Amino acid sequence: MNKRSYYDIIQVASDASQEVISSAYRTIMTRLKKHPDLGGDTEEAVLINEAYETLSDPKLRAEYDRSLENSAPAFSSVIKNEQRNIERRRATRRDVNAVVSFCLGHDQNWHSARVKDLSVLGVRLQSHQSFEVGQHLIIVPSNLASAAIHGTVKWKRMFHPSTFERVYEAGIEFSDQISDIEDRIS
Repeated sequence: MNKRSYYDIIQVASDASQEVISSAYRTIMTRLKKHPDLGGDTEEAVLINEAYETLSDPKLRAEYDRSLENSAPAFSSVIKNEQRNIERRRATRRDVNAVVSFCLGHDQNWHSARVKDLSVLGVRLQSHQSFEVGQHLIIVPSNLASAAIHGTVKWKRMFHPSTFERVYEAGIEFSDQISDIEDRIS
């Protein structure tokens, strides 16, 4: 369970105005890239959204402040689970685990990657090949009957699943919306 207060999560003082709270929230989600579409962690974004929704609603904020003053057990969200779990992405994503090949725009070498999730607007790839933001790439699904998919790297990160292995992950935005992406990739 998270022990940080909603004020700590949004990084504002407890007497902050609505304008300051809104500005801090936008900064955290966009400039600090905490939004999942920008490479942030989904669970952390849900927590940030919950804090913002509570602090930006005067009635919920007053109730939350009272719970802090009374040293009550951790504040239980007043926001309904359905509202909290609504995906705030531009397009709904689906988890997958499919192998594809890709070629970066600057070279003609083909690399292998794993698609971890997808939407009609883009995919999240993992590969041993590094990516650079802004790179154009061509993705070819293992189903050779499918057409090649063109996209641009929007975000990237690296992680180490083991001591000797580096895996690069990137968010790829398609050049055009692809309505049949699940059929092409799966």
